[in-house]
Amino acid sequence: MTSYNTKVLIVLAISILISTILGVLFPSEGQLFSEYILVILGFLLFLNLIQLDFQDLISIFRKPKILLILSTLKLIIIPVSAYFVTNEISPKYALPVLLLSGISTGLGAPFVTNYVGGRLSIIVAMVIVTSLLVPFLLPTLVYVFFNTEFSIPVFDMVSLLVISLIVPLVGSGIIKRYLPQLATTINKSSLPLSIFLMDLINFAIFSKFSSYFFLELSFVITTTIVAFVLFTAFAITGYLVLYLMNKDSSTKDKFSGLIALSYVNNILVTVFAQQFFGSQVAALAAFYNMPYYIGIILLKILHSKLVRVNSE
Repeated sequence: MTSYNTKVLIVLAISILISTILGVLFPSEGQLFSEYILVILGFLLFLNLIQLDFQDLISIFRKPKILLILSTLKLIIIPVSAYFVTNEISPKYALPVLLLSGISTGLGAPFVTNYVGGRLSIIVAMVIVTSLLVPFLLPTLVYVFFNTEFSIPVFDMVSLLVISLIVPLVGSGIIKRYLPQLATTINKSSLPLSIFLMDLINFAIFSKFSSYFFLELSFVITTTIVAFVLFTAFAITGYLVLYLMNKDSSTKDKFSGLIALSYVNNILVTVFAQQFFGSQVAALAAFYNMPYYIGIILLKILHSKLVRVNSE
């Protein structure tokens, strides 16, 4: 790993730690950004879609085998399996685990892909497909297992897709085609800007759960451990699936499977879980930010080592 990459890793680690601490210590200030998380996510996505090869994205939809397998795992097999395992071990976590496991691939996943190393077209395709399907599948799973009706409003999800995905996708495509110099400039500055935007999101998320760190620390620790276990299970599953589908596939493709399943839309879960089920259920999705960001650092180091070994 080059000295530049090492410096970026250090900056990323320190900034995430600081934004988490600030969110816990200054919740009122952090919640000022909560209303703008959707816009921040959209801008984050725009910065990272500049690197997208639209022809490669089209090829994913034309030969959708990988997309179908990953989507089925993401929205059906993993959440159902996670529910049954959790319900046997710790029933009180069954609902938050189901909600987090069954949510779509996250809008922050393209940043992770560009930074860690992965095939961006697979991730963007997964964001599109899973975001369209999750309003129908996740409420169904919750009703089947808990006999509880709740809904992810289709209109709200469509609005989310338009603002946070379609606009950045179309905008980046237009700029790449008609303003290539601007696209190059944006691409060069995307990494520091992305880190800053992720810090704002982290600041806002932890500000909502600040009181738990002072009043229910044992709950924070337990829930964070559950979040790390889930992240690890998602990541290993995604990597192995792409590996088993094609053992000769590149490290880039294997990491795409890992990212597609582990970098989920936990922020959306935090919002609607708090609305329908209360903050204790939503806490798992919020604390998932910890493995989310620590995972970026570890995966970057691992990917760099794997690439170096394969090149030797």
